[in-house]
Amino acid sequence: MKAENHLIVSVPTSISIWVLTDYSLWYFAMAFFLGFLVDVDHVFDYIREEHGFDFKNMFIKSYKGDFEKLYVWFHCMEYVPIAWIYGLISGNLEFAAVFSIAYLSHMIPDQLSNNVRPWGYFFIFRAMNGFKMSKIFYPPRKEERLY
Repeated sequence: MKAENHLIVSVPTSISIWVLTDYSLWYFAMAFFLGFLVDVDHVFDYIREEHGFDFKNMFIKSYKGDFEKLYVWFHCMEYVPIAWIYGLISGNLEFAAVFSIAYLSHMIPDQLSNNVRPWGYFFIFRAMNGFKMSKIFYPPRKEERLY
């Protein structure tokens, strides 16, 4: 999903979390990062593959889905159960709930709008497929953009 669409989802989600957590700036910041800024992992993949950084070309490459390998370290559905395990062990279920709501506000739209295979946002699936973009995403239609 494009960054501006993530922002449209992330802002009201973050504000709602801020209000529901008694105006916690920590949870607001966490929600905003998880809902919007989590896409910074695309920068890491771009630099790894291109051995440099070009802001404009990074977006073009991302929208075309033109990566040989795609790690996207912050796009891992396994983080949700990890947050709940932490919440149960620490007794901080509020953290687990905020994490899950904010993170899924990013991941569900990505899953629905990108050309990703059903298990593509699971790190284990990506690792089992050698992080090859061709195994993680369906081949794009000519008129379709992946992000």
